[in-house]
This record gives sequence, C-alpha cells and structure tokens, in this order.
Amino acid sequence: MLTLLLYLYLLSPYFDVGGMLIHGGMIATFLFFVVQYRLLINSLQQVSLLITLIGLCLFCLYNLILIIVYMEAFSTSFQNYMIQVGVYILLGFVLALYLIDKALDLDQALTLCFRLITFVVFINAIIILVEYHFPPFRQLVESVLYQQENSNINYLTREYRLRGIASGGAANLSLFHGMVLVLLQALYIKRKISFLYFIVASVTIFTSLLFIGRTGIVVGFIGIVLFHLFNLMLSQHQASLRRIILYISISAIVVIAPPMFAIFFPDSLLGYSISFLYEGADGIRQEGTVTTVASMFDMTAHWTKLVFGVGAHGGDFSLQRHVDAGYMRMFTALGIPLAVLFYLLIGYLARFVLMMTHYKSLWIVIMIIMFIAEIKEPFIFKGYSARLMWMLIGMGICYTFCSPLSDEKAQPTLKKDA
Repeated sequence: MLTLLLYLYLLSPYFDVGGMLIHGGMIATFLFFVVQYRLLINSLQQVSLLITLIGLCLFCLYNLILIIVYMEAFSTSFQNYMIQVGVYILLGFVLALYLIDKALDLDQALTLCFRLITFVVFINAIIILVEYHFPPFRQLVESVLYQQENSNINYLTREYRLRGIASGGAANLSLFHGMVLVLLQALYIKRKISFLYFIVASVTIFTSLLFIGRTGIVVGFIGIVLFHLFNLMLSQHQASLRRIILYISISAIVVIAPPMFAIFFPDSLLGYSISFLYEGADGIRQEGTVTTVASMFDMTAHWTKLVFGVGAHGGDFSLQRHVDAGYMRMFTALGIPLAVLFYLLIGYLARFVLMMTHYKSLWIVIMIIMFIAEIKEPFIFKGYSARLMWMLIGMGICYTFCSPLSDEKAQPTLKKDA
C-alpha cells in the first residue's frame, strides 16, 4: 500500500474514466489521511508543523496584497502552489509519525522510502520503454490517462515524448527520473540494494530518459558526480571493493551506452537526446537551452518592483508575458529580498533532514539539484521532484521534534557513512 501511495502521490497521474477526471495523487493522499486520521489530528497539534505552515501562509498573504495592488495581474497561482507545498509537508509529517509507530528511525524510514521510490520509477521506466516498442500498449495506457487540451505535447502521437503512467512528461518527469539515478547510487553504496538490481534499474531508467527529455540526463550526470565527491569527503569508508565496482560500472555504462543505443534506436532520437553531451561546450551551446534560459532573466529598471515584486507568479515584471525560469517567477511574486528569504527558509527546513540522517551526501545533492533546476522552471514548487523534496522535509521536521530518537540522532557526527 505504501508503494501504491508513493506511486500515485509522486507521479500523480490523471485518469480519464468515462469522461470523469480522477487525480491519482489527490485521491491517494486523501485516502491516506482518512485511514491515518488519528495521526493527521496529532500532526496538526504539533507546534513545529504549525509554525512551518504559518510561515508559508505569511508569504501567501504578502503575495495576495501585491495582487490586489496590481489588479491587472490578478492570479492565485502562487497561493495554489503554496497550498500544495503545505499538503506535501503535512503528508511527510503524517507518514513519519506512521513510521515512528513502526519503530523506524529516520535512516530506516528514508531507506524504505528510497527503495520504494526507485522501484516506482523503475516500473514507470519499463512502461515507457514498452510503450516505445509496442505502440498498441502506448495507446492502451494513454486511453486511460487524461490529455490536457492546451498541452504542447500530445503523448499519444509525439514520437519521442513519453510519460508512462504519470501526469506529464518532458523536463519535469525527466528531472525526477534523473534524480532517482542518484538515489540508486546511494542505496547501493549503503548495501540496501543488490548489484544486479542497481545495474538493471539504472540502465532502464537512463534509457527511458531518451524518450522523456534531456534534463534528466544532465541532472543524472551532475548529481552522480556530486554525490560521489561529497560521499568520499563525508564517509569514513572511502576505499572499498563496492566503490571500485560501482565506479567501473558507471564508467562502462558511459562508454558503452552510445554504441549500444545506436544499435537499437534511430539516429534522430540519439541526436536529440544525448549527442550534444559528447560534443562538449559546442554541443551544449548548439542545443540552445542555456541561451533560452538566460534570455528569461530580464530585470526591470524600476527598483520598487525589484524590491517588492508585482504579485504575479509569471516571471515578468512588465506583466506582459509568462517566463518559465523559477527564480524569475519568485522575484516577480515576492520581490528579490522576500524571494531570497523564501529560499533561505527552504535551506533552513532542509537542515532538519541533514541533522538527523546519515544520507547526508545524498540529501545535499538533492537540494543542489533542486536549486539548479529552479533556474529553468519552478521545480521547487511543482512537479515530481518537488513532491519528493517537500515530503522528505516534512519527515525531517517530524523526526526532529516528535521522535524519541531525535536528541540522540541530532548529536554532531563526523565521518559517518554518508
């Protein structure tokens, strides 16, 4: 049941059943709260959670005041996102209380969640690969999923844009699949999964990224490199046969992947997905994403708008267009000072997880990935990776203030198995 909850919550597929729209993530979260209503009531009585939610409400209130001042940009998208964040934190808090009742400390709880999350993404990656090789199966899957009318991707007809059983694909799903590649590294280092499962799941998920989007490939590469750098610095077990096998396996995959992909997939797909990475700086420049994202950061000359914002969570101070860049959206919604304060708040809340777990290097890399991804889109607010991050933050807050092991676990530790 926990596996199903995480699948529906994280991937949040929209099902179209006889013309009726069913939000998988919303239904799963609601049912979990209903079943665990005692834990939900207990959670809402915890001062640590209430203070966190009140802090989010204060940002919403300030943004609402700006919206009223700039009536031509009236929108509640910022409030909607913040409500979702509050629900994500609450879910993590209730889930943590549930696992505390099962006598799991935070590391055990995170190990359980990470193993289930990697399994969920592994299954979704298999579905994507089967969809590519067997179009009738793709038609069957898409027949039960909702396709938004204003979506710029038709997942039934678009050749190289697949989503599996998820609400959407493209950069959002690609980021999540790429992040799970880093999770697999951590689980293997900590001996929580077998080498066979690690290899099969990693190759399958990496291959699925060819049909989702390029973001996850870049994120996976950067995340794995950063994870091993931090892990080597923080871990007391720096040299081991397991690490050597892991490094050899990663290197072999990087070298073998292109010629193997060339055998099974058309050049047009590879040219779009991974070829630019092997061309170095020229390939990245020709790919165009960096240039496009840089053009989104168009600041206004009016210092009052820079300081106080304009209310609209649209990323444009002139209120004439919408910009994807997450930081720009926060600047326009709150102004630069409060936007920076909000990001500092995220770092402060993330500290509760960092203090309580031995997955320190993994958690640091997850947060780095999220803040890097925010350059492109508001990934800290919305999507699969955001749901994961805020859920883990909720778990960290709960284990810090509500777990009988909190005092012991919060003691400073050096050179732990990070």
